Amino acid sequence: MVKAAKRFFFAKKKQKTLVLWAGLCAGIACVAPAQAAPALKLERTVLLIRHGVRPPTHEPALSPAIAPDPWPHWDTPDGDLTPHGAAAISLLAAYDRKTFVPAPGCPDINVYADVDERTVKTGEAYAAGFAPGCNITVWHAPGATDPLFSALDNGAPNFDAKLAKTQMLAAAGGSLTATIAAHQALFTAMQATLQPGGSAFLTLPAKLSAKIPGHVPKLNGPIAEGASGAEDFLLEYLDDKPMSQVAWGRASPTQITTLLELHPLAYTITARPPAIARATASPLLQKILEDLTTGPATSILIGHDTNQAELGGLLNLHWRLGGYPADDPPPGGGIIFAVLAAPNGTQYVTATYQTQTMAQIRNLTPLNATNPPATQPLPIPGCGNSPRPTACTLAAFAALVRGVAE
Repeated sequence: MVKAAKRFFFAKKKQKTLVLWAGLCAGIACVAPAQAAPALKLERTVLLIRHGVRPPTHEPALSPAIAPDPWPHWDTPDGDLTPHGAAAISLLAAYDRKTFVPAPGCPDINVYADVDERTVKTGEAYAAGFAPGCNITVWHAPGATDPLFSALDNGAPNFDAKLAKTQMLAAAGGSLTATIAAHQALFTAMQATLQPGGSAFLTLPAKLSAKIPGHVPKLNGPIAEGASGAEDFLLEYLDDKPMSQVAWGRASPTQITTLLELHPLAYTITARPPAIARATASPLLQKILEDLTTGPATSILIGHDTNQAELGGLLNLHWRLGGYPADDPPPGGGIIFAVLAAPNGTQYVTATYQTQTMAQIRNLTPLNATNPPATQPLPIPGCGNSPRPTACTLAAFAALVRGVAE
């Protein structure tokens, strides 16, 4: 069935019928009856993308008490998109253009980014790769924060911080020390990377502190610091720094992948619990539904790993691909929602995760049919009015959004 779907789409490509990659084809083919051709046409695509590769957001990346060795130098200011990161995003966008809009000319696309330099510049790099010479405007809010991407920055009257803390501890297995104990080998490996022979990282006090009313309680201790350090090692590797500078020469790519499990582990506690996900991701989910219903052919939303983790928690989406840990949102990785129409007018929604592999970003590998980014169809729990959970009608998706979003 999947092969038949792919043959159909590629046969129609010359007739300017939009083409889907294998991941979406797999999700779509299951929608059509077995005896019918899967004549589904891509109408709209909405991508929630994480910004590209950046340096740490502050110096030093971690306290010298737990990471005493000097960190590698970055030519790019703290937290900004690197030139290497911009180049990787442009390569991804060029591939997306071939799959979403293979027809020549300037496409119907809207790019909206969070206010940070790294998100705006990621939008510009994506627009340049997707539509060279078309001068696509990258829109963003005029202020210092955008509630679409940072819903709790100015507080939220309906956010229950006490409930959030209860759910965070439940996600941690009852306590933060329980999570650390359950992943002791991982934390020990991080200690050996940060400070061989030391113990300062492992002895950090683990706690949740609610310092700002109306905000998510802050995670402190080995989980938070380990997640940040592992992410920094990944960014060093992706930006093509010499391996002698990546984690001070103490971690191979395989070991970086292992240490990086701390990153989504932290988000399991700080972003995915229902009270947090609902408060933080509802605006984005409502925007995604709006764009799927009345938006342009292609809508690009550029935010952060937190946004993807929160949306994943809100919709109970899970992924593992590209050599990254489960539920980890890599630089440039994105959740892709697509609306496809059947000949009878019924519209279906599919979700897919897409990311370049670590090697593709580090090596700035051009992406094509023989060397594509990694993709994985995402079932949408609670939206299963189709024969398979990898697709649902647009009406059912809209009802789901109304039920889970504030």
